[in-house]
Amino acid sequence: MTISKRFIIIAALGLGMLVSSCTRKKIGPTSTPTSGNLEVYCAESVSPVITKLANRFMELYSKAHITVHAVPSRVAIAKLVNSETNLVVSSRYFTSGELDAMKKHDIKADSTRVALDGVAVIVNSKNHTKGLNTDQLRNIFDGKTALWGQVNPNFQGRIIPALESPNSGTLEFFKDRVLGNENFTAAYPCTTMANVYKFVSKTRNAIGLISSNWLNSGQDLVSSREPSPRALEIAEVDSSMMKHIDPNTFGSYYYPYQAHIYRHYYPLTRPIFFLTRNLGDGLGAGFLTFAVSASGQQIFVNDGLVPATMPVRLIQLNNQPL
Repeated sequence: MTISKRFIIIAALGLGMLVSSCTRKKIGPTSTPTSGNLEVYCAESVSPVITKLANRFMELYSKAHITVHAVPSRVAIAKLVNSETNLVVSSRYFTSGELDAMKKHDIKADSTRVALDGVAVIVNSKNHTKGLNTDQLRNIFDGKTALWGQVNPNFQGRIIPALESPNSGTLEFFKDRVLGNENFTAAYPCTTMANVYKFVSKTRNAIGLISSNWLNSGQDLVSSREPSPRALEIAEVDSSMMKHIDPNTFGSYYYPYQAHIYRHYYPLTRPIFFLTRNLGDGLGAGFLTFAVSASGQQIFVNDGLVPATMPVRLIQLNNQPL
């Protein structure tokens, strides 16, 4: 496994970025970029950081009222398409099917990439498996590998995959990125990412998928008697997926650290999007502008994600293996 120097990401402050929507219609006299009411439907995988982003915005602008609803990405996008909100946060871009349906009904939407996230593969703290490659992950989650001893002779027992809602952007990403044409095997139904985190922390043989955001925000979900789950190192070994990583890292193992996500060393890296429709000059536009500003991007950094709209620099911490 690759030994590399440990780095952290430091956001380069001082760079703000204003955004302009293709549609500049007035939403109404009660909505301005810093006042009014906004319902944001957000992928649960990044709901912790988006909630912090909204809370900070409301601290700065007392007349702004933003409610963040944590839902699967597919549900959030449906809310946008059905005009129930003009801004959603998704852990994936529109699918080809969604784009076709939008085109058929002459629905136009904009997307802004606000951060990079990593899908972390987590196991119970008693499981000392260090890492898995993408072939091993595929075989576990499609059911071909059923026992831990098949991937780690020093840890025995039946593998228990824990999965959230099938509408989750995280599962859709993982299916496209790792499983290909295969389907997920029967799994313990956890419904939400928070429940995946809690189930894996309690269950010795469990394995689950969460966002790197939850690696930083999930600790409050478990009691002091239940150690937090651990993230595994992941290596890309499928040559057809080389376009998703730095080619020099093929076959090497990496944790979902910010520096590895930023440099595309970590195989399960994905963008986070603000998807908008008829945004106009109201509160949604103000919230998006804040999200891509230096102050907003720093909140993403503080919560374990990688900023997408501002420069970063890497600070070496030590020479310990990652």
